[in-house]
Amino acid sequence: MGKFIIYNFIGIFIFFIPIKLNGKITIPIDHIIIYLNNHYLNYISIYTLVLVVLGIFYPFIKKFWNKNRFTKVTSFFNLSSILISIIFITNSDKFYFISEDMLSIIFNNIAIPISIAIPIGSIFLTFLIDYGLLEFIGILMQPIMKPLFKTPGKSAIHALASFLSNSSIGVLITDTIFKDSKYSIKESCIIVTGFSTVSISSMVIIGKTLNLMSMWNAYFIITLISTCSVTSITARIPPLSRKSNSYISSNFVIEAKIYRNFIQNAWSEAIKSIHKSSAISESVYKNFKNGLIVTITVLPSIVSIGTTGLILSEYTCFIDLLAYIFYPLLKILQLPEPMLTAKSASIGIIDLFLPSFLIIDSSFLTRFIIGVVSVSSVLSFCSCIPCILSTEIPISISELFLIWVERVVFSFIIVTPLVTLII
Repeated sequence: MGKFIIYNFIGIFIFFIPIKLNGKITIPIDHIIIYLNNHYLNYISIYTLVLVVLGIFYPFIKKFWNKNRFTKVTSFFNLSSILISIIFITNSDKFYFISEDMLSIIFNNIAIPISIAIPIGSIFLTFLIDYGLLEFIGILMQPIMKPLFKTPGKSAIHALASFLSNSSIGVLITDTIFKDSKYSIKESCIIVTGFSTVSISSMVIIGKTLNLMSMWNAYFIITLISTCSVTSITARIPPLSRKSNSYISSNFVIEAKIYRNFIQNAWSEAIKSIHKSSAISESVYKNFKNGLIVTITVLPSIVSIGTTGLILSEYTCFIDLLAYIFYPLLKILQLPEPMLTAKSASIGIIDLFLPSFLIIDSSFLTRFIIGVVSVSSVLSFCSCIPCILSTEIPISISELFLIWVERVVFSFIIVTPLVTLII
């Protein structure tokens, strides 16, 4: 009982209890990341570059660079991230198509925070997932999560972790539990594509950019409703509905179905988990090692793919072509500025913050809808897609793209009538 209370209190405090420091209210792990970023940025930039270089050569060292066509392409494509990182560190104003703004988005907004968040998060993750809390929450949330999302009750932890910290933490938790054979392939795919969205603090940035803070509560609630509703829908249609229900190994652990005495059964499952758990030092080392591997695997893809996406959006008609996927729907929904709105939604596949900048001077209705859709679409190449592809979870880039299209379409369908009612 002592382990359950002490260790899980540490985990809950680090990931879920907002505190005020230096005039900013956020969760402790975010305060740690902000402190390191503010005081040691030069060192962290070099540290990030080192991780990028390690990540480039890691697939060749471990000999999985040729596992499939995608890994073959990305393993060689990621070599460009060395050059991009050097340009950023040396403060070059412009290098051919790579502008200073692009480098700022890729490094300051994404790569550097992730290079800190995943390793540090993986250490404290031990207190959150190894000492009974997952099993306890899993039983209590089972009546909600299973019918709505077809995932175990403990997957509620992932949604909270993403909303309160960042998507990379949610993906890390899912991958760790998937490799422990506590999630099936289908469950893991639903979780990482449905719950790994931006944090609440990132939503505040989007809200401020779009001048939505006067209606923050409505914006947050509608975004939450949209994200959860879309996840419930996509879990029931291809490609997610066709994913296997098998586990990564034969030693899988299926969450027990409980129909009564939820608290008693939740406590019983938590105690069983604690008895099976390793020593705290061993668990911390294992999770930190896994987190560091995820970090060095994902960073080169974030730098290379993210920069390429920004170049495509800046200098080509790539985003315009994507926009035509959504344009007919927006015409049917009778939204103002349908083409601009479609372009804004389309650029979200590159980064979830970019849609806000395209429609900053548009009508309130357009700004509100895009503010919601950019969050509930979840997937982007500058954040969680490289994180997902770096895990053991078997989901392809083409499947992720299709899920992103589905999420954007259903987000528009769900959010448009909701927003129309409140304005």
